[in-house]
Amino acid sequence: MALFGLFGNKKKGFASPWLQLTVVYVATRQDLTADQAYLLRGKVLAAGSIQFDFFEPASFQLFFAGNAAGLQKAQALADALQQVARDNGIVGIGISVQQGECLAERSESGRFVARPVGPVLAQTMREATSRAEAAAAGLSGPA
Repeated sequence: MALFGLFGNKKKGFASPWLQLTVVYVATRQDLTADQAYLLRGKVLAAGSIQFDFFEPASFQLFFAGNAAGLQKAQALADALQQVARDNGIVGIGISVQQGECLAERSESGRFVARPVGPVLAQTMREATSRAEAAAAGLSGPA
């Protein structure tokens, strides 16, 4: 049902369903201890994103505003997560930060009615997963 709302409804005054967003995808490819997982989760919760989703195994996708302030918050989160990884022996982590248009509808509270879709989401997931797999294989450090 929410999908139909993505195409706009001029009578109700809905804005364009395409939003410029900053997307962060964090993927891990190692078994995390409870302490490691809570440290990562704490940084994610404190990041000030519009919304985030958690996926198994231990991956996060976060959405920030698609402006300079959103990009700054997203990059600060990426830097903080890389530092947590270095300080706590998390080697199989990959992080990607990108901006792009997503098809999305926001509720009056500002949250998304359904998970946004668009090429930038697949790009961030693919890049972060590739980095995590390389890091877990010992080809590079946290990235």
